[in-house]
Amino acid sequence: MSKWLTAGVSIISIAVVGYFNVFYQPQQDLNRIQLPLQQDCRVNQQECQVQLTPEQTISLSITPFNAKPMTPLSINLNGTRIDNASITINGMNMSMPGFPTALNAIEKDKYHAETALAICVLGEMLWQADLTITVAGQPYLIPFQFITTTN
Repeated sequence: MSKWLTAGVSIISIAVVGYFNVFYQPQQDLNRIQLPLQQDCRVNQQECQVQLTPEQTISLSITPFNAKPMTPLSINLNGTRIDNASITINGMNMSMPGFPTALNAIEKDKYHAETALAICVLGEMLWQADLTITVAGQPYLIPFQFITTTN
């Protein structure tokens, strides 16, 4: 009897998890502006500037430049009227979701966070850094992609 009970509970658990993975999506901020992928700048090789509005530009860098996986990283953001900001770095070619890291104000108009890239067994890894930022009450999502190599 316990074998059937265990099998039944397992099937129900799998069905519930599958239901939530398919039908439950976190509430999206409907006012958020999603900018296109920033293809002209590799944020792990140089500081990248993004024009949010005609009056508002931000800059982002991930240092040390050309860092390898499992290396401590500094995330540096400059801009005015920033209410809050966080960054999530996801591994793209191995489906490695990252976790949001809040950027904290260190000076007027300068924000900073420490994080690291996940361990990677591939020689070359594609990452996407999603910057979520609220400027003067307006939320934005700004994606950047970059590649790391282990050799």
